[in-house]
Amino acid sequence: MEIPKFLIERYQFWKNNTFKAYKDTYHQASKTAQKPIAMIITCCDSRIFESTIFGGNVGDYFIHKNIANIVPSKNDTEKNIQILSALEYALKILKIPNLIILGHSNCGGIEYSYKKLKDKNNETNFEYIDKWVSCLHNTYKNIPQDLSEDKKITFFEQENIKQSIKNLREYDFIDKLVNENKLNIIGLWYQINSGLIKFLDDKNNFTNLD
Repeated sequence: MEIPKFLIERYQFWKNNTFKAYKDTYHQASKTAQKPIAMIITCCDSRIFESTIFGGNVGDYFIHKNIANIVPSKNDTEKNIQILSALEYALKILKIPNLIILGHSNCGGIEYSYKKLKDKNNETNFEYIDKWVSCLHNTYKNIPQDLSEDKKITFFEQENIKQSIKNLREYDFIDKLVNENKLNIIGLWYQINSGLIKFLDDKNNFTNLD
């Protein structure tokens, strides 16, 4: 199997520049156990640079990615094992105090689910993607009908973050940590074209982080 040229060149640049500049940090990280300041559950989308957005250093963030940054309900037993294993490790072993659900604009997974649910005659079928985004069916029902198509999808993206946070609280070990003030759960929505971030406030509304 051939290694692509771009991979070699970018690795060499990183090794000779970034790694060299932070060599002591990497050396120290190899000698001590990781202690992240936050876990981030976000989308697989290649345009989401969570460590760059939040100025991450080596060891700062424990990251789990999936299509459309979904946390399935406790009832979706066939879909939640991978994300639950990551959550269990992060919260029980690493004892991470902050858990961030980071959604974003122009989310392909959300848009695909929206179009699939809106048009029952949609012939696009993907065996695994369809099973995964089926977690969004109930959230889709919350979309107001008086919005434009673009705003409906944005609403869906943000509503998915709210629902994922609700789903997190279904798991006893997570709910217990929150009730004991040992875990802070944060909902964020990132707009790719502007760099804007909105956070889920105490009134369950999305407010500009600026």
